Amino acid sequence: MSSSQNPASSLESLLRNLSLAHDEPNHEEILKHANNAVRADKTNAQALHTKVVALLNLDRHEDALRLFEGPSGKFIEDSAIFGKAYALYKLGRLQEALEAVRRGESLGRNIRGYQHIAAQANYRLENFEETARILNHLTGTLSEAPSEENDLRVNTGATNAQAIWAGRRDLVGNKKTPREDLDVFEGAFNAACFSIAKGEFSQGLVLLKRARQLCNELEDLSDEERQSELEPVTLQEIYALSRTGQIEQASELLNSLSPENITDESLKTIAAINSGAIANQTEDYNPYLAWRNYETAKRQATSHMASPFQFQKRLLDLDEMILDLHTGKTQKARNSATPIPRSALWDGCPSVINAAAVTANMAPGEQIKKIEAMFKADPQDIGLALTLVQLRIRAGNVTGAMEALKTLLENLEPSSRYQPGLIGLLVLLYLRQGAKEHIRKILSEASEWWKTNSSPNPAILRAAGRAKLDSSSPADLSSAGELFSSLLQLDPTDKISSAGIVAAYATIDPAQIPTYTQSLPSVESLTATINIDDLEAAGVAQPTRKRGAEDMTKAPRETKIRKKKPRLPKDYDPNKKVDPERWLPMRDRSYYKPKGKKDKKRAAAATQGGPVTESMDLAGGGTIDVVKVDQAKKQGGGGANKKKKKKGGKW
Repeated sequence: MSSSQNPASSLESLLRNLSLAHDEPNHEEILKHANNAVRADKTNAQALHTKVVALLNLDRHEDALRLFEGPSGKFIEDSAIFGKAYALYKLGRLQEALEAVRRGESLGRNIRGYQHIAAQANYRLENFEETARILNHLTGTLSEAPSEENDLRVNTGATNAQAIWAGRRDLVGNKKTPREDLDVFEGAFNAACFSIAKGEFSQGLVLLKRARQLCNELEDLSDEERQSELEPVTLQEIYALSRTGQIEQASELLNSLSPENITDESLKTIAAINSGAIANQTEDYNPYLAWRNYETAKRQATSHMASPFQFQKRLLDLDEMILDLHTGKTQKARNSATPIPRSALWDGCPSVINAAAVTANMAPGEQIKKIEAMFKADPQDIGLALTLVQLRIRAGNVTGAMEALKTLLENLEPSSRYQPGLIGLLVLLYLRQGAKEHIRKILSEASEWWKTNSSPNPAILRAAGRAKLDSSSPADLSSAGELFSSLLQLDPTDKISSAGIVAAYATIDPAQIPTYTQSLPSVESLTATINIDDLEAAGVAQPTRKRGAEDMTKAPRETKIRKKKPRLPKDYDPNKKVDPERWLPMRDRSYYKPKGKKDKKRAAAATQGGPVTESMDLAGGGTIDVVKVDQAKKQGGGGANKKKKKKGGKW
């Protein structure tokens, strides 16, 4: 049989030619030849191995793994174990992938490749500490592949960002993104995620803009591939904009992104959640539409690659309970929140959902009473305490809010009591009351606990140091110097800590100052670019001049007499004599003459020369004629008198 008719020889020839060619290999063609060789000899290990590689390059991971699990798998169990580990990783069977990696490493072949798979598998398992260890080991050894160094930097940046999001800031410390990472699209994107995870949203938006620019400059991407690469960038921009209160910009950007056109299942779910969260801030928010979009995206995310990380899953569960509340499913929200352990969904979140569901249809006053009773029954519940604090502040009861928070802190263990968020809230309430001494005390207690912790919190230590700088006590100033010194040990480049040490020891131990002033910028460097003349010309406010007591005395102002405008009638004639009775009513004037028959009778009954009739005021405001009442009493029974008045007499 000639070599052209032998499938095995044909496959060897094809592989030999591929090794000499510079073009991308045609994996479909390779798979075709490998299948022919396997059909001719099912024990051909080389053909089976080639088939595995071709299937993996064609993203047919299930077919590749099926080859290992079939009858022919025993012939490539050792030679193609790397392909098996990779297929298991891509299919989400991560623990099995790590077992295959350990088996491959025991064989002593391609150790570096197995370590890359192990790093990826541990990353998806959220073992970020092990992932960082492997990546640091690979970075510290010589790189064989030309692009491996760049890949390691990208993966390290992604690991750092995910570690912070997962609450493992201790694995990152004060690491900063290397400058060279910002020259690559993936590196700039990971740097943006790193900043956003730390809460530095403005910096994250700048880096996302840089990542978008680098992606648009890539020439080897098609329009579809470029759009796919920019989708996560857009979603991160939407998140950062919404967190900084730029709801309109986030909404416009979200409208430009069509969720139905997103191919990645995990991104589609995140887009649906972000859409509902942003719509919640607008006037035309429809919670039922948001719920439907969320459920649709959740049903479509079926693959293992779409499964969220644990910190994302916690947020998704919380969002689902909030949507239940918005759509009136309060009982469902309670059923979802009640069984969650207090430590599983961030301290307080389940109880906040439960409290909102219980008090959904209550008036504000009833809500406060109900949550007060719930908090009294469980004074260690952070969620209930914060809910009560918020409601009391909304009602204007800042003192009551402070008392609720202090009650909570008294009942918590130190590990929970001195969390930065709780301490920061109490400090803010103290600031509103002007209680600086209480601020210094609580920050001092928190800093003492954090100093003994394996991972000190810089924010607490820095705040405590600043508070003690306001004191004139040498003990407080010395303690502030120690706090800033410990911060400087954590980050030797921190100029704020150096300045804090100088401020602390300036009056109590000036000998220590020169060591730290050298690292601070000089006054000349800070004022080198300042032009005093330009500032004055622009309108710098001048300080007030001190004046003596004699200058401060003011001369009494001359009081101006304002002339009243005369009020004279329109027909006033100064030549005519003014009527002296002009202030009297017309009827009371001496020259008044009534007109008509009735008026003459009234004039005759007037008091001018006639008898005066007494009258009494009534409580209701009217009067009665005493004489007439007496006369009425003198007459007999009222009934007889009434009978006599059959015709219309006036009285």
